[in-house]
Amino acid sequence: MSWNSAHGAAMIAAAQAHEALAVAVGDYVDVFGALRRAGVEVMGQKLGGLLGLYIDGSQGVPGCLVNTGLEEVSMRHTAAHELGHHRMGHGTSIDHQEQSSVRWGEGWPQHEREAEAFASWFLMPRPAARAALARCGLARPESPLDVYRMARWLGTPYATTVRHLVRLKMIDRSTETVWLKHTPGALKAELAGRMLLGTQAHIHVLTPAAHAVTLHVTVGDCLLLTAPGARYDHLPAGLTSAPPDTAGQLSFLDSVPAPEQGRAAWVTQELAADSTVTATSSSTELFRVNLRRTPVREGSDRFWA
Repeated sequence: MSWNSAHGAAMIAAAQAHEALAVAVGDYVDVFGALRRAGVEVMGQKLGGLLGLYIDGSQGVPGCLVNTGLEEVSMRHTAAHELGHHRMGHGTSIDHQEQSSVRWGEGWPQHEREAEAFASWFLMPRPAARAALARCGLARPESPLDVYRMARWLGTPYATTVRHLVRLKMIDRSTETVWLKHTPGALKAELAGRMLLGTQAHIHVLTPAAHAVTLHVTVGDCLLLTAPGARYDHLPAGLTSAPPDTAGQLSFLDSVPAPEQGRAAWVTQELAADSTVTATSSSTELFRVNLRRTPVREGSDRFWA
């Protein structure tokens, strides 16, 4: 089966899953909630070289396992991939970090291509992609940094987002080839300057275009104001203007200059599940962004905080 055929089948399956599982398609897609509504038992644990595992319901209740050694966006993509196996009627499947010894997607069997395409269409339906662009203050993605910023609102991996933008006809194939040469680490370095950032943490760029919307964050993430004259008006408990300890952190010392003091805030363990940060810029009134902290995904999803 070609990738075009896989995407054709997966696009329909994802749209049907959105409707059947009551998923809002104009916002960040809650894939773990969708799995629960689909009747799939979800467990999280460290799996070494595995991404995840889907067990079909032939011997009882269907289930899936996700590797908690991955960062949150990779766990989300893996969960959507496993939901794809479930919704598209595939049997039990083990998903390795390297599906192919050659390169991404080459030599994958039909069911893996379908599940991978399903994950993209499920997490990034066109309305959600457009909403992510709007929250970045953009009409179209014009650079790899734009895609990185979009992916933060969508909760998706950078490379997967670049590939899917071709399917959404927001970029062309030649642009995809060039942008895939950029890595999330390099893009974080460009945004971070001399700031410190954890290896699995992300930078979320906040502008007035994101007023009154919800951003999903993980401990160690950095919230960065980029609008002219922007400053935080209120930092809730659990956000700090002090950078994290240097141990185990990435320091981008050779990149662009660090942003001016007060534009960055970091997420700590003390952040409540739902909080609100407020800021002002030189050209707007107060704007606020609602923060939702992702839970620790160890063990059964019934006990995720």
